[in-house]
Amino acid sequence: MNNLVYSLLALLVFYIVLVGEFLLPTGGLLGVIAVTALTASLVFAFKFSTAAGISVSVFIAISSPFFIMFLIRIWPNTPVGKRMLNLKRGQTTEPPLKTTSSGTPLDQLAGQRGVAKTNLLPSGLVTINGEKIDAVSTGMPIDAGSQIMVVKIDTGHVQVRELSKDELEARDSTEPSSPKLLEDSLDSFDFE
Repeated sequence: MNNLVYSLLALLVFYIVLVGEFLLPTGGLLGVIAVTALTASLVFAFKFSTAAGISVSVFIAISSPFFIMFLIRIWPNTPVGKRMLNLKRGQTTEPPLKTTSSGTPLDQLAGQRGVAKTNLLPSGLVTINGEKIDAVSTGMPIDAGSQIMVVKIDTGHVQVRELSKDELEARDSTEPSSPKLLEDSLDSFDFE
C-alpha cells in the first residue's frame, strides 16, 4: 500500500480512538494514542507528497474542532459523563428553572407591573404581586417607589423599566372607581 492509504487509515484511527477517549474512562491513554495516530497520518501524507500533506493538514484543521465540539456536547449524556458529573438516572445537565420564593417561574413575570422597593442602580429590589424580587434596570436608574414593568427575563435575571407617565395615566383611567356611598346610590332611585 502507498503512504496516502496509510495516512487515511491513521486519520480514521484518530477519529475512532478520539470517540473512545470521550466514551471510556481511560485516563487519557486513548488520547495519547489518538495524537500518535494523527501524527502518523500527517507523516504518511507528507511522505506521499507535499500537496497530500497540506490537504490532510487542512482537513484536520477544519474538521477536528467541529468533531471535538460535538463530542464535548454529547459527553454529559454518556454513561461516563453522567458518572463524572454525578448525575442520577433521569437527571439532565440542564439548569433548573429559576423561580421566585413562592415558586412562580420567572418566565411568567414578563409584562407584570410592580414597585421598586430600592433604588435600581442598575440592580435592586422590586415588589411584584407582593413578592420581593431582585431585578436589574434596563437603562436609566429607577428610584425607590417608582412603578415598574418587567421587560424580559434574561439568563435568570429579571429586567425592568420604569413606567412612563402616559402608562401610569392609562392605568389609572382603566382602574374601577370606588363605589358610591350607599345613600348616594339610593338617591338615584325615584321612590313614589
